[in-house]
Amino acid sequence: MWKLVIEDDEAKRTSVPLTRDDYTIGRKEGNTIRLTERNVSREHAKIHKGANGTPIATPDSPFLLEDMNSYNGVYVNGLRVAQPQKLQHGDLIQIGDYRIVLQDEALTDAEVSNNATTQDMKSTVPTGHVNRSSLLLERPNRLVMLAGPTPGAEFPLDNDRTTIGRAEDCTISVNHNSVSRLHCEVHSLGEGRYEVVDKGSSNGVRVNGSDLRRSIVEPGDIIELGDVRFRFVGAGQIFLPGVGESQQLEAIPDRPPTSIRPGQQPGSSPLLPFVIVGALVAIIVVGGFWFMQQRNNQREGTQEHAQPDDPEQLALMAAKKECDDGNCDIAHDRLVAKIDKKSALRQSSDYQTIETRWADFMLGQADKEMDVGKKRRMLREVQGTDTVPQPRRNIATAKLAELDAATSTTTPIPTGTGPIPTATHTQAVPTNTSTTTATATQPTATATHTATARPPSGGSVFSQASALVTSGDNAGARALLEPRVFGSGHATGDEVKLLKGICKSQHDKSCTAAISSKYPDQ
Repeated sequence: MWKLVIEDDEAKRTSVPLTRDDYTIGRKEGNTIRLTERNVSREHAKIHKGANGTPIATPDSPFLLEDMNSYNGVYVNGLRVAQPQKLQHGDLIQIGDYRIVLQDEALTDAEVSNNATTQDMKSTVPTGHVNRSSLLLERPNRLVMLAGPTPGAEFPLDNDRTTIGRAEDCTISVNHNSVSRLHCEVHSLGEGRYEVVDKGSSNGVRVNGSDLRRSIVEPGDIIELGDVRFRFVGAGQIFLPGVGESQQLEAIPDRPPTSIRPGQQPGSSPLLPFVIVGALVAIIVVGGFWFMQQRNNQREGTQEHAQPDDPEQLALMAAKKECDDGNCDIAHDRLVAKIDKKSALRQSSDYQTIETRWADFMLGQADKEMDVGKKRRMLREVQGTDTVPQPRRNIATAKLAELDAATSTTTPIPTGTGPIPTATHTQAVPTNTSTTTATATQPTATATHTATARPPSGGSVFSQASALVTSGDNAGARALLEPRVFGSGHATGDEVKLLKGICKSQHDKSCTAAISSKYPDQ
């Protein structure tokens, strides 16, 4: 049986048996194989058996791989895929941070058996199928020169202490006048971790653009020594400098560009690997130019080409993921807290989509809410959020009008001075002319009451609400203040602050957030 062995950037492996004819790979939900890292496109690649004009797969190459116009591309054994490509046992596929190996279990078992049988034999006869990914995955931690006398050259970090400089006795000798004789050292810290230490060089050491005396380096870091630039590539990773990354710098003419490293045989040529790498780079430049133009014209939205150091963009991306996971209320709160009101991102499609979905969520929750006060707050929050599309805000306005009309018809606040009954009722009170107590004669009347606390009569809304708070009736004070703060828009600063304090005392975060959104200066 054929299978894919998928390894992420934390070396966690997953095995996927290939029992179907077609597999889609990407970040979007619904793909057969879903890879969730950001450097994977929503629809990145496709593995299938040949059909619809593509080459027909053969028994020893049953699957074809296609790049679905992804942003970062698909690589097989270190080369970018340009056309539908046949896959064979042992091929290494790179998609973003993921490394995927295609394996035929029958051949894998046979290779293990052959290795066990021939491990003590001095045989040079090939065993048939060669696992081409094994040689690539076994490559050590190394520095790859991007700019210097020999761009593309690789220098394995196979010692506990590696020296880099212009001197010929350095472990890595770089023939360029911007590099000091002993420029820096690279120390192995174990478990694939390394530290770069500046040894008093004239032009210093920069790691990812920052001048540092010493620094821990990780795979992907760029190390600059003067004008010479290296990339640290982790063990088992494949890296070929792309267009614009390689730069030939003129070497000092008094000796060859790169010295013979300790342990190298004098008769061996150090240039052969560079010639091979140069040929591969030339192929990539010629064959990939058109695809780079297409890539620049087909960027997949704001999230695909965002700068990773933009905090507002990162906040938008995180909010989008939260909303996609069903937490649009959390996503809305993140946007309010993290993205400035003047930011252009508020006009982006992702931002508008989140706000629309949040408004729909709030309107749905308001329809289900039995508490009139909470229902009113939800509708006012939607109504007062200027980033919500106008149709949704109109819906909230209409629902508030219906709620206000129903409330004014069915639950008026009494204006008398007597005690408020605790239940809604209508009763006839007969005139009492012969009583044995000192009660006053009452006329026949019909009264409609509710369990709503009556505010003190007279004075401003603020003074009435303050009196209710003093008496411990926060709910009554809130009922007085909310129409002023959320409805008319003519609330005083004292009224806004008083309502905000009541909401905080009741731990009502949605009320507090709505007030802060509508009155940011309070």
